[in-house]
Amino acid sequence: MNLRASPCLRLFIPFALGLFSGGWLDTPVPGLGCALAIAAVFTCFFAFQKYRYRYRWAFGVLFSLTLFSAGYYHIVRHNELRQADHFSGKVNGYNYLIGTVYDAPGKGAKLKVPVRVEAIGASPFALENATGNLLLFLDITGETKKLRYGDRLGVRASVQPAEPPKNPHAFDYRRYLHFQNIHFQAFVRPDSLVWISSGNGHTLWAAAYTCRETLLALLHRYFPSQDEYAVASALLVGYKDDLSDDLRMAYAETGSMHALAVSGTHVGMLYAGLFFLLKRLRLRGRWGRLAETGVVLAAIWGFAFITGATASVLRATVMFTTYLVGKALFRDASIWNILAASALGLLLYNPCFLFDAGFQLSYAAVAGMVFFYPRWYRISPILPVWADWAWKVLLIGFAAQLGTLPLSLYYFHQFPVYFWLAGWAVVFGGAVFMAGGAALVVLDILIPWLATWLGKALFWMLYGLNQLILGIQQLPGSVVGGIWISAWAAVLLYIFIALMGATMVQRKAKWLMSALGVLTFLGVCRAVRDTDQKTRQKWIVYHISKSSLVDFFDGQNAVAFSDSLTEKQILFAAQPNRWASGIRNLQSVPFESGAEIKNPNLLIVPPFACFFDQKIVIVDDASWVQPLRAPPVAIDVLLLTKNPRVSITECNKQFPFRIAVFDVSNTRKQTERWKAECKAAGWAFHDIREQGAWVWEKD
Repeated sequence: MNLRASPCLRLFIPFALGLFSGGWLDTPVPGLGCALAIAAVFTCFFAFQKYRYRYRWAFGVLFSLTLFSAGYYHIVRHNELRQADHFSGKVNGYNYLIGTVYDAPGKGAKLKVPVRVEAIGASPFALENATGNLLLFLDITGETKKLRYGDRLGVRASVQPAEPPKNPHAFDYRRYLHFQNIHFQAFVRPDSLVWISSGNGHTLWAAAYTCRETLLALLHRYFPSQDEYAVASALLVGYKDDLSDDLRMAYAETGSMHALAVSGTHVGMLYAGLFFLLKRLRLRGRWGRLAETGVVLAAIWGFAFITGATASVLRATVMFTTYLVGKALFRDASIWNILAASALGLLLYNPCFLFDAGFQLSYAAVAGMVFFYPRWYRISPILPVWADWAWKVLLIGFAAQLGTLPLSLYYFHQFPVYFWLAGWAVVFGGAVFMAGGAALVVLDILIPWLATWLGKALFWMLYGLNQLILGIQQLPGSVVGGIWISAWAAVLLYIFIALMGATMVQRKAKWLMSALGVLTFLGVCRAVRDTDQKTRQKWIVYHISKSSLVDFFDGQNAVAFSDSLTEKQILFAAQPNRWASGIRNLQSVPFESGAEIKNPNLLIVPPFACFFDQKIVIVDDASWVQPLRAPPVAIDVLLLTKNPRVSITECNKQFPFRIAVFDVSNTRKQTERWKAECKAAGWAFHDIREQGAWVWEKD
């Protein structure tokens, strides 16, 4: 790869570094805007000057620093909290606000409705103009399901800042919302929501969302079962809200989740199909090439429009548009230059895309395919045509997987072993379904009876695809889970992959030795981390809604003391921390059993627990706090769980403690009583509902 042939890549690197620094620090630099303007003038001036060749680096440094500063300034300025009239300065208890839904609502346990605030005040008759984004959480009812893009709403609610993660190493939803430029949220009761008007959004976006809803209604008719409809809507429209947890996990653990998001895979399939058809027309010359490009561009942008113009499909469409235009105007344009140009355009539009996992995975996958696939295919054996297509799909899958491997390990902590097998299924199945789905839409309008038969055929095809994916998931060793790497380890893995790529191109030992050096350094760091984990002594009381979960970590062994929890609850609350702590052996004990646990460093005899030198009393029933004939027992931690009807004063008489911990299984009202007692007596306490998980770790 020659950087001189990829000027956009040379622009992208310092600009992206500036964006990364600004997003990480998120701190305005006084006078940076003026300094940037002056630097831009100097850069333009020196760009047209002649100077000695040996001083060429000076202009390069000035230009790179200007781009770096521009990136930093761009993302810091993009933060909505820096708007002078942002509503955060006017929030006071319960507020009445007016806002417009600016994106399609999303479904989960609650309906999530993003609203752009227009006015806020203490009542509908005392409103002030304001700006800013707010995420509303609503109960899913027949009325709230009717909310659409462009609806103007009146809302009375308590507006709160987005909460940080309440458990160690848990997914940081606040940070995710920050890069969506959303910093506040509100839980709204149905009777506190008033619909004012509709049709207040942009006409083009409203039409796109309407097209998507029309397609979803059509798919509902032809795919009556939940799983098949969910996959059909994901494959054709990119709508994944109706996927069941089991099916979502099956596609994720087989490395096929990308097929359920309308993105580069789908746009690539559409491009390949159109390119195949247009080649049969034998359009020649420059004008023929431009006409061919125009037809393909119209098709992929039309596809983006009718699927609701989601972020993933827009990203892929911009990427392919840049590629097609570049190839049409400059036959020998560098693919790296085209990729950098599309990424640069997207980041100028929204600098926060740089921190979006979908953006990173998309470009990493394409970069892996562009670099590794042609080199692997060049050394492949000659195969029959039918086998060659399957081989190409396999190589493309391996190249994309290699490109995204460090990011996948960092974000998802697992590696799907049979991704290559599932890849064949979803690529060929997805291609057939996209063609069949397009035909289904046309036939539903022109020949309904034929559409009925096609719908049945596609239904059974999707049923077979789902069963195949579920079968692959059940294969022995189908997924290697619990892989936890840090951000810097992911960067080092990319450096290793880049050095191995350089070894393939240059065929020099120095690149291979450098790659092995990076790999050795990673291995040493991993060994040091394992050694540290083997001597770790830690116990945690997790934040988990209306339930109790306590983990005792003794090196890489753990004992979990908990309610009857679902796998989803554990995965959300505790599993990331267990992976990050290197836990390999886990013993689960339910609270209800009352069983005694005797390990070398952990003794539990309800209500007492002794973990190394920590003395703990777990009170989950008022009967544990009764006058004892024995003298009071001094302890370190008093853990109150399951809402026992006791007072802290009674507990302290029997078990004098250093700190009281209240988990989320206790009611809010009872917890407030205990906190008031502790404040009055000067006792230390930790409220997990508000402060997050309680963690004790020996230094």
